[in-house]
Amino acid sequence: MYNLIKMNLYRMSKAVSTKVIAIVWIFLTLFNFGVMKIVVDDPFNIMSEADKATLATSSVASDLIQSLFVSSNFLIILSVFVVLFANAEHKCGFDKNLIGITNHKWKHALARWISAVIGMTVLMVVSSLIYLGTCALFLNAFELGSLATLAKVCGIVYMGMVTFSAIFFFFTTLFKSSAGGLVPSLIISLGILFMIEKLLDFLFNKVFGSTDYVPSDFLFDSKFLNFDMDAGRNAIIFLGVLCLVYTVLTVGGSMLLQQRRDVK
Repeated sequence: MYNLIKMNLYRMSKAVSTKVIAIVWIFLTLFNFGVMKIVVDDPFNIMSEADKATLATSSVASDLIQSLFVSSNFLIILSVFVVLFANAEHKCGFDKNLIGITNHKWKHALARWISAVIGMTVLMVVSSLIYLGTCALFLNAFELGSLATLAKVCGIVYMGMVTFSAIFFFFTTLFKSSAGGLVPSLIISLGILFMIEKLLDFLFNKVFGSTDYVPSDFLFDSKFLNFDMDAGRNAIIFLGVLCLVYTVLTVGGSMLLQQRRDVK
């Protein structure tokens, strides 16, 4: 397994798509900083007091990290990164040469996903350091805030991103193509699925009346993207369990598909 992960990481580091995605990822990070600078500090004096009140944005480090990653922009980049990497072996014919001659094909799927998570982690760490660093240096209203809160938010955000990567990886393995993986991944990233889930909640309430729970409470994307970072311990535990369930099901499904599928 270690050698498979090492091989995948080497392939990832040499891929042109990885370099392009890294550049776009860092560009979006700097773009987010630029938006925060204009909205929070208003260096050009272009905003009225009413505009400032309407666009009031927290400049505390934990809130900055949440706003950076819990957005459709970074989910789209993450989906493209995972999908392209997950399908690269099939696209270049590598799976015919190696995966097809082993009895434990599931290991290759697991190793690819772990490698994708490692790559995602590096990108998240680098962009977080750049974002917080530029905000600390050039954002007048920047506040570090509680380190415990920052660590909690980073942990929750990272947990969610790992689960999203597993979901995107599953769709790519299921359809065995970049297009097949990108379409459902973009539906999730762009919030289209979220709107469908809200419609489902509405119909659920119409049929069963007002209840304590609605279907979206158990759907990962809706629960995570609307999660209150100030929520209590029970809410965080529930989200953690939901992340674990979705990750195990999607990664396990990818491994099963890889194992049972004939390599052509």
